[in-house]
Amino acid sequence: MTMNRPPAFLLSLLFGAFLGSTGFGQNVALSEDFSTGVPPAGWVATNNNGSSSKGWIPSTDLRAWHEDEALSHGGLTSDDSLVTPVLDLSTFTEVHLHFANDLGFADYLANHPNSRGDGENNVEVSTDGGLSWTLVWTETRTLDGLEKTHVDLGAYAGMSNVQIAFRYYGTWAQEWWLDDVVVDDQDGVPVFTITNLVAGQIADLQVENVAPFATVLIGYSTTGAGPTMTPYGLLDMSQPITLLSTLTADAAGVATDSASVPVNAAGITVYAQSVELPVPNLSNSLAITIL
Repeated sequence: MTMNRPPAFLLSLLFGAFLGSTGFGQNVALSEDFSTGVPPAGWVATNNNGSSSKGWIPSTDLRAWHEDEALSHGGLTSDDSLVTPVLDLSTFTEVHLHFANDLGFADYLANHPNSRGDGENNVEVSTDGGLSWTLVWTETRTLDGLEKTHVDLGAYAGMSNVQIAFRYYGTWAQEWWLDDVVVDDQDGVPVFTITNLVAGQIADLQVENVAPFATVLIGYSTTGAGPTMTPYGLLDMSQPITLLSTLTADAAGVATDSASVPVNAAGITVYAQSVELPVPNLSNSLAITIL
């Protein structure tokens, strides 16, 4: 595949530079990178079933971590929640949850098509001080890896007593790492546009709604809409996929570029998508026919 990842040392530098970023929402209700420990101040780690589980603990790279520990504690079931402080969202008209979401042993998730376990990674919300919880997201990936996850919590806009729980469940199960948890009023999905895609002219490319100074990759294909599994997640392009641009967003979270369109390319459909790094964050995908 020609859309290669940046060198490992570059990713490491980028990741270090952006750890703890508060995001780019107009209003931010919560920002936590777990650099001070797990649970951090104001958060609560709860064991929901009394099992002798280690629960949520800090990892060596300063993330919140729930390991696959069933073997080490006699095959008992882990059911552990990492709960945020109470959030006041009374002034919010939109609410979105974002977090860096790293999954290990995906085939031990209960909903995996070839499951070998009973694991669940869930996000739940309470508005009554933790007396009751509503499921708002569950992990459905089939492959391991790190990605940026976004959850629309618009149903809780305007409320002043909101808590979010990251709930791990499993007996023979997965591993889960969390980092850079942000609750704000922006959806967090990069917006990718291409204009003036005309044979013999200069096309304009723009990616908005990314973190300030983030690295942005743009790739394209002319062979189909995919999907294709890559280190960044499922891309809506068929191989071969060509890396067109490596960009740096400006302080407003916007990255722009231009590209010459071959004079004989009219009628060809271009499939394109962008990804924000260091935590892979895929944009919308495009399918545009060259004029």
